[in-house]
Amino acid sequence: MIPAVDRLYRSIFCRNGYGVHSPFAFDLITNVIEEKRGYYCYEMLDNIRLQLQRESRKIKCGDKELTVKQALNRFGFSVRGHELLFRLANRFQPEKILVAGSCLGLTPLYVTAYSKGANCIVFEPEPSVAVIARNMVKKYAHSSINIYDKLPDEFDMPALNDLDFIVWGKTPTGFFPGRKEPAAGCGSVFTADFSLSAFEHLRRYITDESVLIVSGINASCADRQTWKALCAHPMVSVTLDLHSFGIVFFTAKLTRKSYKCVHI
Repeated sequence: MIPAVDRLYRSIFCRNGYGVHSPFAFDLITNVIEEKRGYYCYEMLDNIRLQLQRESRKIKCGDKELTVKQALNRFGFSVRGHELLFRLANRFQPEKILVAGSCLGLTPLYVTAYSKGANCIVFEPEPSVAVIARNMVKKYAHSSINIYDKLPDEFDMPALNDLDFIVWGKTPTGFFPGRKEPAAGCGSVFTADFSLSAFEHLRRYITDESVLIVSGINASCADRQTWKALCAHPMVSVTLDLHSFGIVFFTAKLTRKSYKCVHI
């Protein structure tokens, strides 16, 4: 479905919990995903975003040199997306958070803004991006945020046990280099974003109460196939497709179901 048609379809048939019979999913869609109320932290975080967008210096992103603004636009969540990440964190009140892809520090700042008690680990594969992210975190964070620009071997970190909240954003190089097994007609796609390989590494740290947010689930044919495979995974219960990213729950007592939501 082409983007304009998909956006129109979702605005008509996927709004206000239309057709959703699960009380859990209906409440989440109507009171968190579609919530329009402004929050106290939005203004501060928007000012940080504007500060980054004014940056004209160039940084290395994969095999390219981009300005900070270009990197933010290419690899970051939108304003609406980041605000939803905050609302989700505010709803579920996670204590242990993992973020893959720092978005120049914006993503960990958004997902920890709800509390001073959050503990966030960030994997940022680009050292030049990690430098900026650390500066932003040092300047504005009021929670514990630790940024790593090298992936620990096999994710072997005791601090990752029993993760409450995981955000897998876009990164220019990814943590699991290689190529995805292409689906029919998709061709080969470099695994810069989320993959089933990444999920297999993560699953040992996921609990029944974990929430996983995956960026770029409709970015390509291969990404859509990865998302479908994740939705069908036996650990997964409820999934929400917001076009630009997906939300995954693992609570065993929830009835397995996949929903489409408004376009974010």
